[in-house]
Amino acid sequence: MNCHQRLLVLSCSERKNTAQEHLPAIERYNGPLFYVLRRFLRECPYKAEQLDVYILSARYGLIPADYQIDFYDQKMNLARVVELQPHIKTTFSDILRKNYNSICFVLGRTYQKAFENLQYMIPMLTRYVFTHGVIGKRQTQLKRWLWE
Repeated sequence: MNCHQRLLVLSCSERKNTAQEHLPAIERYNGPLFYVLRRFLRECPYKAEQLDVYILSARYGLIPADYQIDFYDQKMNLARVVELQPHIKTTFSDILRKNYNSICFVLGRTYQKAFENLQYMIPMLTRYVFTHGVIGKRQTQLKRWLWE
């Protein structure tokens, strides 16, 4: 069986590590959701092996958490979502070839629009959830999903 049974799709964070060298995306972003994720990866290494993480970046599109990125300041807006849509659809289709058991989308309101018309791509037997609410609520929902 595939060891990557769960998929987390997380929106990038306005709060970033300002180091000038390229960093893996998971280290570049410093918002509260990334603190939760990095804590999980440290505390639950066995469960972490069963998790793939992709980040929806306003600059780079849908990227794996280890993708090397530079420091930038670009906000996601509806025009950018439309511009990134073909890349997101193709990348998401490729990602789903791994046949995940569970998918969690932790995305801000604008970022969610990038996946509104892509839910049909998720296999019928795959459970998926979109977190909702203010950042604190989404943080709690992410914790529950990661540690389930």
